[in-house]
Amino acid sequence: MKTGVFIGRFQPFHEGHKKCVEHILENNDRCLILVRDTEQTDKNPFPFEERIARIRTFFPDENQVLITRIPDPGADLTVYIGRDVGYNLIQLDPTTEAISATDIRRKLYAEKATTRN
Repeated sequence: MKTGVFIGRFQPFHEGHKKCVEHILENNDRCLILVRDTEQTDKNPFPFEERIARIRTFFPDENQVLITRIPDPGADLTVYIGRDVGYNLIQLDPTTEAISATDIRRKLYAEKATTRN
């Protein structure tokens, strides 16, 4: 069974991530999503379980999209890829490539501040 692997913090899982998984599934039988289990900070505001639940809203089939936790207590993970055998870079359309989780988090924080006042 052909499997594509996708790793990230997914803080939050957004349309760009969704398109990457869809791309992986177009070229593979299944996708293994490795979710970095980071400590909650301003940069990592969403708990692990919430991120998994969001991914599952887009990809409910647990046989096609597998999700695995990767411990990352310092939130300072560097991913190394040995040689270029079997590894691909997903490049999407410019609009999707421009999606920024930092901008999404900033907007969420602003909405929370407005709601509290």
